[in-house]
Amino acid sequence: MTSPRPSPFLVVVIFVATLAGHFTLSRAGFAIPVLDDVRVLLFPAVLAVFVLEANHAGVRPLHSAPARRSLQPILLLFGYQMLSAAWVPHNAVVGDVIGDLLSMVVLVFVYATLAEWDRDRVVRLTMGCLYVAGWLYFLYAASGRGRVQGFRWTAFGGGPNVFVRVEALALFATAYFYFGSARPVWLIGAPAFLIGAVASGSRGGLIALGLTTALAFPSLVRFGRRHGALKPLAVVPLTGALVWLLLGDAIMSLINNRFLAATVQQGYTSDRDVLYTKGFWLFLERPIVGVGVHGFYAVTNLGPGEKYVHNLPLAVAVEGGAVGLLLLLLAFWGPRHEYAAIPRARRPLEARVSAYSAIFILGASFFSGDYYDARLLWIFLLLAAVPASPPLPLHAPAVRVTHGRPRPPP
Repeated sequence: MTSPRPSPFLVVVIFVATLAGHFTLSRAGFAIPVLDDVRVLLFPAVLAVFVLEANHAGVRPLHSAPARRSLQPILLLFGYQMLSAAWVPHNAVVGDVIGDLLSMVVLVFVYATLAEWDRDRVVRLTMGCLYVAGWLYFLYAASGRGRVQGFRWTAFGGGPNVFVRVEALALFATAYFYFGSARPVWLIGAPAFLIGAVASGSRGGLIALGLTTALAFPSLVRFGRRHGALKPLAVVPLTGALVWLLLGDAIMSLINNRFLAATVQQGYTSDRDVLYTKGFWLFLERPIVGVGVHGFYAVTNLGPGEKYVHNLPLAVAVEGGAVGLLLLLLAFWGPRHEYAAIPRARRPLEARVSAYSAIFILGASFFSGDYYDARLLWIFLLLAAVPASPPLPLHAPAVRVTHGRPRPPP
């Protein structure tokens, strides 16, 4: 009897908890003060299901060296960031940031354990969840609900920068299922997800998607030629033309307003230039240990809409100093080292799609988001780096000796 695999229910629960982000029940019209943050409900459910299944399967968390070497530097970074609350300015409010960091500790720990338990199954189920989420977000936004600034697409109370990440990751899920099965039916979603990404109006997200696609393209071509998966790609323009007939006018209006008029002609940067400049000079003022978590907002006081730098490395530099930057590099190096240790020819599709998903989130994190918005970066890094352990026997059958020869029990 071998160790049972993690159930779809467990993977779906932790995926929903991860995707929910900062979603609150008040967005859905419910006023429940203690339970307003859905993490209060979801995270105990994640931990309960995880403990029950791991105990039933006899799984010992982090028993493999690759899992420990990949996870430890990430936890060290989070620990240092929480410690930096000790030297923040007196007017800093660190409770929410500490809560975010503790939530990420739970997520990366569970995902690291799931990866060494059965990484391929977890990636497959996660990609399936992303594919479904991509359709739900696209259909919600295409119906006309949840848009901001009159034309940018959003869904379920999240912003456009969240929307583009879901749609882009759904594109990666499409590629994963298509190249893993060579079934053209998976390609139906590709045009919708791409249009959804463009309709978000997120310039940083689209830049990250373009760079990741450029990095992945040679590998996809080689894989497609080897498995005869290139010819069916002709279905993509056909389905894309159908989607364009339905939504083309709205997309062109967004491109003209957001990308051409605002960005090219008016030089609109969403105040990123102000944030980056403030962050750079603040880093120079406290270059060793920084100003502590939430210190950027406490010092600059740029308004409620500018609570963070919208650039992950710069945010770590500002609030953690050179020490934080060093730990950030170590957090990247640990999983990267384990991933590189796997020979290129032996890297499974699950490891590759996780690595490219992490690269995309990293690229997007240079333009938008706070620490918690980068949670999928650490999760995908772990899924790419931690190889699945072979299944272990739960119970060894008893053996009895008769006339000097071992025999199985009756």
